[in-house]
Amino acid sequence: MAGGKETPRQKMIGMMYLVLTALLALNVSSAILEKFAIVNTTLEDLVTEDGEKNSKKLEGIKGSTSKEDKVLVAKEKAEKVRTLTKTMVDYLSEVKKKIATGSGNKALEGEELVQNTVNPEEVMLDSRKPETGLDYEKKIKGYVKDLNDIMQLRTPFPKLNKKAEDFPEFKNDTHQISKNFLEFSFEGTPTMAAVALLSQMQTEVLEYESAALDSLNAIAEGVVTKFDQLVPMVQAESNTLVAGQTYEGNLFLAGASSGLTPQMFKDGKPVQIEEVDVGLGPANKIKMGKVKFPVGASNYDEKGVAKMSYKVKINLPNKAPIEKTIEYKVLRPVPIFGSAAAATLYRDCGTEINVSIPGLTDLSGLDLSVPADQGKAFRLAPGKFAILPTRAQCNVNVLLNGQGISVQRFETQDSPMPIAKVLVGTSAIDIAKGVPAGTASIRVEPEILDQIFAKNNNKDNKYYIAGLVFQINGGSPIAIKSGTIPLAQYNLRKGDNIAVSQVQVMRPSYDGATKTVNGSKMSVSCRIN
Repeated sequence: MAGGKETPRQKMIGMMYLVLTALLALNVSSAILEKFAIVNTTLEDLVTEDGEKNSKKLEGIKGSTSKEDKVLVAKEKAEKVRTLTKTMVDYLSEVKKKIATGSGNKALEGEELVQNTVNPEEVMLDSRKPETGLDYEKKIKGYVKDLNDIMQLRTPFPKLNKKAEDFPEFKNDTHQISKNFLEFSFEGTPTMAAVALLSQMQTEVLEYESAALDSLNAIAEGVVTKFDQLVPMVQAESNTLVAGQTYEGNLFLAGASSGLTPQMFKDGKPVQIEEVDVGLGPANKIKMGKVKFPVGASNYDEKGVAKMSYKVKINLPNKAPIEKTIEYKVLRPVPIFGSAAAATLYRDCGTEINVSIPGLTDLSGLDLSVPADQGKAFRLAPGKFAILPTRAQCNVNVLLNGQGISVQRFETQDSPMPIAKVLVGTSAIDIAKGVPAGTASIRVEPEILDQIFAKNNNKDNKYYIAGLVFQINGGSPIAIKSGTIPLAQYNLRKGDNIAVSQVQVMRPSYDGATKTVNGSKMSVSCRIN
């Protein structure tokens, strides 16, 4: 019921923002954005299915033959709930059309829709034309208020206009926490993702209606127990899951009596029976079988959706077994490497990368592996990894609960070569102007010009000099095991020339080893002035 544990559907909106954050940080291809079209298609199928199911629930409630006052009230409330919800779902469809409409009132389709990134902000956040956005939030609030006013449940339905503070993933995000509901939903959101978000809102509205109708049906049908049509049913958190998620639901017998304890089976194996509170008090608990198993598939269609099923059976005393096939859908998991550094990997260097899968909130089963001859992968936290390639090409295998689901191929490059920076004390000097006469010592340090490497490879960018050779006026080479040259020891005079060569540059690497860096650009010559 409302106010309880959030279902995967309700969490999906939060996951969408995680994915969007990753996508907008990268120069992503339309192939990745098209995955939102797949998600939206599935959600719209759910909207149609759930609308039909709720209409049937209303007909069932209206079909009760009881004349008791509480049943008549339940029937009246059910009709109000259906009318309220249908109006809201139709309104959300109109908002989707507005967002997916281009210039000349022409509907965006195909690649044009996938590539569009401006419509959501123009329609929902434009301060010059705020009507659509403000009306959207007003109607979302109004729907929940009206539904609660009709139902008057002990635990009211929670709000649907959620902000960053309502999601564990964003409650500590300083960039998101200051945004209002509309900004959090539509700021920087591609059009296809915004349409999917509105489809998700439609499914949540229909879930609220479903919960409301279920409680009203318990009143209308609870007066007389009917056993003429016994049907096994599964109350699932969601019938569409990403491969790797866990299917979880309650198997129960429609019209079950409190005086019966049925035996329940999934695919021939018994399931645990529990008494579940359906929100009508301790005297109205229903015996349900717990159905829980990890989902997976191999027969995905061109949209990345696989239709799956399992069989249930319920045994009752003195009755023939009741059997049914329960259908559900599995979405192909599509891993997204959400790090700005993911486009550039350096050999023998560790790059930290966030990996997510749209629709998958529990990332504990997500892992990466790299062939031993191509490098290493480290798991830092759920969804966070470090990749350390050792070859020009690195194939990163993405695993979900131990099963490979994708291979991400990276082209790598050597760690950048540094150039020489000459310092006197803490100040860098202009080599062309020379070293001031009387300087006691100079220090040669490696300087990294590749700013992407310097920023994103903090454990690999600590270059240092382990040795060098210098000559005075072309004389005998003098070897030093550091980058500091003690000029005072050599009685240098104005006009003398110093040449530094054979610079040995080293660095610590991500995995704790010490690596040699190409120091061929570190040679430097200067004059004593």
